[in-house]
Amino acid sequence: MTFVLLLLALVFNLVAQGLLKSGVANLRFDSINFNFIIKIISLPAIWGGGLFYGFSFLFYIMALSRGELSRISPVSQALTTIGIVLISVILFNEPLTMMKLIGIVLLIAGTIIMFL
Repeated sequence: MTFVLLLLALVFNLVAQGLLKSGVANLRFDSINFNFIIKIISLPAIWGGGLFYGFSFLFYIMALSRGELSRISPVSQALTTIGIVLISVILFNEPLTMMKLIGIVLLIAGTIIMFL
């Protein structure tokens, strides 16, 4: 059950980050001013991203209540990082470099070692 909660937290987190990125994709942040803040808070994707982050937080808290922090957190962070790289490449056409691939492999290896 803990793993299911962790996966639900992951899915909601990835959707949240995808929504936030798509919401600000056409904005350029140069400085904080009133107009920029109004633009940000008026975007439905930003609100959706915040809502999905809230759900992710709830499922993550439920997973933490059922397992060890030293196991839950590394697995959650590793899965999130891998998911974000996949979303970045597939949805936002960001490059998948050799360094990213090496990082993912090391991340997976480290997570497995931490989880054992």
